[in-house]
Amino acid sequence: MLRLLSWPILCAMLLALTSCSNFDRDFTVQSANSTVEVYTDGTAFVSEFFDLEVKMAENYGGVYVDIPQRFTDASGGVHWRDFQLAAARRGGLDEYFSIENNVPGYSIYIGMEHCKSCSADLPKVPTKIQIAYWLGRLVRQEGNREVLFLPAYMGRVHGQGAKKTLTLKLPPGGTLRPSQQDRAAAYDVTRSAPNELLVSIPAGKGDRVLPDIEIEYPAGTFVIVTSGKRIQWWLSDHFLPFISILGPLIVALVAILKFRPSWLVPAPLITVDTKITQNISPALAAYLFRNWKADAAKAAFLASVCQLAVKRMLRISSLDEDAEASNLITKQERKKGKPGRSRWYALPAATRLVFGQIEGERPAGDRRRVKNARPDVRDELHRTVTEEYQKIRGTDRWSLATAATVLVLGIVVASFSGLLIFSAAICGILLVLLIVATMFRHPERFPVATGTSEQFAQATFLFVGLPAIVIAALSYIGTTKVISEQWPYLTAILLHIAGIIAVFAMLRMPTPKQRQIRNNILNLNRYISGEINGPTMSVECYEHNLPFAVALNVEQRWTERFNLWRESQKMDAYAPDWLITS
Repeated sequence: MLRLLSWPILCAMLLALTSCSNFDRDFTVQSANSTVEVYTDGTAFVSEFFDLEVKMAENYGGVYVDIPQRFTDASGGVHWRDFQLAAARRGGLDEYFSIENNVPGYSIYIGMEHCKSCSADLPKVPTKIQIAYWLGRLVRQEGNREVLFLPAYMGRVHGQGAKKTLTLKLPPGGTLRPSQQDRAAAYDVTRSAPNELLVSIPAGKGDRVLPDIEIEYPAGTFVIVTSGKRIQWWLSDHFLPFISILGPLIVALVAILKFRPSWLVPAPLITVDTKITQNISPALAAYLFRNWKADAAKAAFLASVCQLAVKRMLRISSLDEDAEASNLITKQERKKGKPGRSRWYALPAATRLVFGQIEGERPAGDRRRVKNARPDVRDELHRTVTEEYQKIRGTDRWSLATAATVLVLGIVVASFSGLLIFSAAICGILLVLLIVATMFRHPERFPVATGTSEQFAQATFLFVGLPAIVIAALSYIGTTKVISEQWPYLTAILLHIAGIIAVFAMLRMPTPKQRQIRNNILNLNRYISGEINGPTMSVECYEHNLPFAVALNVEQRWTERFNLWRESQKMDAYAPDWLITS
């Protein structure tokens, strides 16, 4: 039933999402007038007035005014201009407003507040929007001259078909600089007073790029800028580009350290480190030697049985899977006294697991068939060995810190570039795809609910929640225009997302300690085979390494080497007490 209802629900949601209000349909800008008063400290106070015609009774409730902060000088350098909002009014009264970041500057919403208990519609009457703000850093030094530059189009609203005028009140002594571009087609500049310019911008498309107005002044006209202020300006100019590339650079550095760790990993061992073999289980050695393949389970089990024997926890008749076990250490013996407990808990968890499985088998006389216990413990043994391997790895705090740092940098870039919701939509789609892929690859991680209410919640999440997230994200992405200045930062955000995915993928790579352990296991195989030197042969050395020889499937070669050593030492026949001889 839920499957039948899910598609109508999704279609209704899609219709609601695609029927959002359109600014150009709701409002028309009839006139736009600005007054810019420039002071001798290089700052300016700007007042902008927009006469709007509200065309529809049901409308979005307000307009966006874009305040440009990024500008490009004649040499192609990009600079950031200071901004501070002074007032936002509608009809001469203070109005609700909200500020959003964007690459060119700020987008300021002025109009009715959107909430559940209030009407967000502007009345269908002529409406006057006013915004006032301070701008800083409008002067740059060029040789022995100071140049005042002003963007010709100080603000934008939806529906820029109206004619716009700017009144510029300037300090005395300035000379209008001819622009390198054809200004005649863009706007007209006339001197309405000795220190006042009137700029007229004809009606046209809203995406026009208008040349700046540049006015030359003699050196010393404006306040001298200190070196500290210049440093602050330089940092603000390069802040967003810097953090945009910082995240991918951090991920690249981590990847280099992961894939080329020669200066972090200890030098390859040329002999066997007995301390390593004392701290890991033979079962783990079997899995590492076989790269965690399925056939490692049998070797891991038999190696654990052999370790139980040489540790005197039981006696076995042979080292193969047809072995029989007897004289198992009892629970009372394992708990009796501190020596018994220490011997038992000194064994690896995988070895104790195998012992418990053998102990649970029904004996025939005083013996238990080892082979009967192996199928029942295979999966649990694999999980136990995996946990042991992860404990050796520890918590990779550096990788987690890297992922968190890149995430924060990506959020900052998205916030300052005005792409925060856009980036969240992309991440929502990726998250849904990850959940779906995980459900298909690892269905055991998503158990089926048992109760009716739980099943309903689970079905709602799968057939309504996830598709709703995808539809909402795709609708926002499809209806949101990414301007040209935002594309480099959108690329940087995508690189940040890819970097986080790469860092989490690298979490599965072995750590230096894990690589060292596997390297020692490979060298142990060479040592047992007689290819390299290692610990001096003795009965203790033979018994200690015998479980590992079983794990590596070279127990026969290890026993041959031990017998040759006994003959050279003229020892009596070796008859260990852990081996059943009759």
